Amino acid sequence: MRTIRSNFFNPRSPEHCDYLSDHILSWDNGKINNLEPFDPARHTDYEDLRDKIVLPGLVDIHVHLSQYRMRGLYRPALLPWLQECVFPEEQLSSDPLYARDLSNDFFKALFQAGTTTAVIYTAPFAEACETAFAAAESLGARAIIGMTLMDRNSPGGLMQTTDYALSRSIDLCERYHHRTALLDYIFTPRFAPTCSEDLMCEIGRYAEQKSIRIQTHLSENKDEIAWVQELFGMPSYTAVYDKLGLLGSRTILAHCIHLDDTEISRLADYDCRIAHCPDSNFYLKSGEMDYQRLSDAGLKIALGSDVGAGTKLSMLYHAKMMNYRQSSLAIQPAELLYNLSLGSATALDMQDCIGSLDPGKEADLAIFDVFEGMQIGPDCLSRLCFFGDQFKVHETIIRGRSVHSADNPNQSA
Repeated sequence: MRTIRSNFFNPRSPEHCDYLSDHILSWDNGKINNLEPFDPARHTDYEDLRDKIVLPGLVDIHVHLSQYRMRGLYRPALLPWLQECVFPEEQLSSDPLYARDLSNDFFKALFQAGTTTAVIYTAPFAEACETAFAAAESLGARAIIGMTLMDRNSPGGLMQTTDYALSRSIDLCERYHHRTALLDYIFTPRFAPTCSEDLMCEIGRYAEQKSIRIQTHLSENKDEIAWVQELFGMPSYTAVYDKLGLLGSRTILAHCIHLDDTEISRLADYDCRIAHCPDSNFYLKSGEMDYQRLSDAGLKIALGSDVGAGTKLSMLYHAKMMNYRQSSLAIQPAELLYNLSLGSATALDMQDCIGSLDPGKEADLAIFDVFEGMQIGPDCLSRLCFFGDQFKVHETIIRGRSVHSADNPNQSA
């Protein structure tokens, strides 16, 4: 068992986050068993971390592992950026050694940012996806990982046959879904323009039968939407995914910027989950997701870094960008934290397991140093959300296991 004495922010809802000063938190066998005020008469054996702040482990609901090394490569819009920057970079992951080194670097960087759960796209190579699972398992990551699927309108080195995309993704699912308590598979059609109707239909059918998650992109860019209209001739982008059976409560849709009322209502009917990627939307000038409108429709929204269009893995940075990228809406710090912790866990239907610091949940923690001269108190939540780069991650813990420690920077997890 491990016990720490520190200061905690524990999210309860979008409107409220508990600040717990000088509390004791303990865990054993990967699960939190106690969170209570420090009592000198009862608590004598603990690590004194009163100069730290502890959050639930942070969740990144949308990130591209294969793009980690290309952050900052800029083009002025989504489609040329994909063609000129992303696709050449993803081709490099066809090399097993490159894919292995990239996966190890990626997960270590996640831990250094305090991220304990990530929903991940890999390059469209089965071996690259296997390598990502191997690295996640070895290093102790909690991850939901899928091989990107693309069987048309793609460069030759990346384009799969429909049979390859289906057979290899199903094989990966059968081998890696629930492989450990920390790992799941997710079917990952890149987006409608690079996927045939046959591929999307079969993936939708299999995922529904086996209760497997699906992730893809929706309505990120106006040129993309026009391309979808040209290819499919459907009333809307959302209607394509609806017709082909990709929508449901286990579906995570990234971006969702340019949706009409009918599309929003349809997504809400299906209880789809939305990955909000404000930094990426800003970087590629894709537009501003109407957070209030989607929230009012009852859609569950969580934050994604969307690296590599997203420029950082730090989810605290993306909390700030979530506020900044709403031109007429002020999102309070409690809601910002909620959307990268308990709200994200809820979007993944994992709220009984992670997302807050309640006894009985798994011990996923992000422990932060505070900068010199700062007084620790309730206002630290605002500082974390808007000044997060000044708070260095002291330690990251997943299911009770330390996977990153500033005191031991050479640890492999």
